[in-house]
Amino acid sequence: MKNNISYYADLFAAMGSEPRLKIMQLLFKAYPRGMVVNEIKNELQIPNSTLSHHLEKLRIENLVKVEKDKQYLCYTANAETMEDLLSFFYTGSSPSDSNRIESVNNLPKEEKSMSEQLFRPIWEKLFTSLGFPLPSRFTQEAITAIKFAQCESLRLKHKYVGTEQILIGLISEKSGIAWQFLREAGLNLEKVQIEAERLIGRGNNKSIPIFIPFTRRVKEAMENALQESLKLGKHHIGTEHLLLGLLGDSDSLGFKILENLEVDPRNLEQNLRQSLS
Repeated sequence: MKNNISYYADLFAAMGSEPRLKIMQLLFKAYPRGMVVNEIKNELQIPNSTLSHHLEKLRIENLVKVEKDKQYLCYTANAETMEDLLSFFYTGSSPSDSNRIESVNNLPKEEKSMSEQLFRPIWEKLFTSLGFPLPSRFTQEAITAIKFAQCESLRLKHKYVGTEQILIGLISEKSGIAWQFLREAGLNLEKVQIEAERLIGRGNNKSIPIFIPFTRRVKEAMENALQESLKLGKHHIGTEHLLLGLLGDSDSLGFKILENLEVDPRNLEQNLRQSLS
């Protein structure tokens, strides 16, 4: 278990400059495909010597992987390390640990406080640059729903998490406000899974990905969820806000699944808003 706070401090220090954050953002946009140095240079307009320095620092900290592609070096975002960082902020544990649940809550109070002060500015910049709301805003129910959505992507052998998987995650969670409203609307997990698979089919991904990226629509739905939370004067993102985020996009597959299952998304949204006001 990488529960030594200095491990995470080193990772954040490696990303603690704007050029490196831009490099990581670029590589994750290209993931799982890698990029050669010239591609990165042309995108970011960074001089060769400076770019080499930044890439080497990211490589040393295991944030990027590098392979020889003919005569060029190809850089790829290290999804396992990013998952480790995400897990640290979501749960306080590292997914690379054999138990996967050991917590860093036993760190001295002053050490945790210091780490938060050191990490938060970089952490906020990192997640904002990658297009995600801050993990600390999500309730445990929302985190559980997102994890169920990822499991659904794995089940269907897809390389992404779309709005259809988020909808399934909200139903699978079985305790949050979103689940209560979806259940009252007559939905259950089996119905939604069958309709989702009918629309998108099964993928052909033979490997188990470490990092499953969100689609653009899911990122937009999460941003909408954050805005909905703020409008309601809340400082967290719950399953109800995630559901509102999904219902705000009438072109998404999650929205279409609701319509196909004879659930009026607009009526569902109105009822949900009334209960939250």
